[in-house]
Amino acid sequence: MIAGYDLWFWIALVLGAASALVCLVQFLRGRATDDLSQGSVLILEAFLVVYLIGSIVMQTITDGPSGDAWEYYGYLLTAMLIPAGTFVWSMTERTRWSTLVLAVAGPIIIVMVQRMNVLWYYY
Repeated sequence: MIAGYDLWFWIALVLGAASALVCLVQFLRGRATDDLSQGSVLILEAFLVVYLIGSIVMQTITDGPSGDAWEYYGYLLTAMLIPAGTFVWSMTERTRWSTLVLAVAGPIIIVMVQRMNVLWYYY
């Protein structure tokens, strides 16, 4: 762990920042949602599915989160709803503003994974 953060956090940081950057550039270009912007959010969602599976495996192998497990999994399930919700929004409303909504998902996931990291190790 570098500076108290595990590999999951660093992957979320890279994927979330890349997704936000892609979607923000597409928004500033005046583009409606397309495969590039929606695909970046789907990659975030796929990462969170792998994160959920990894959390369940780690809970069975180790003692689990230092904090409350219900709070940790509550954060994780909420984090999983955000990219899915923005994706559904972008499918129903194909405007440039949907691209901006997609851009918000990345930073939110970064913050939520950071909080889950604190709950797992330091709470």
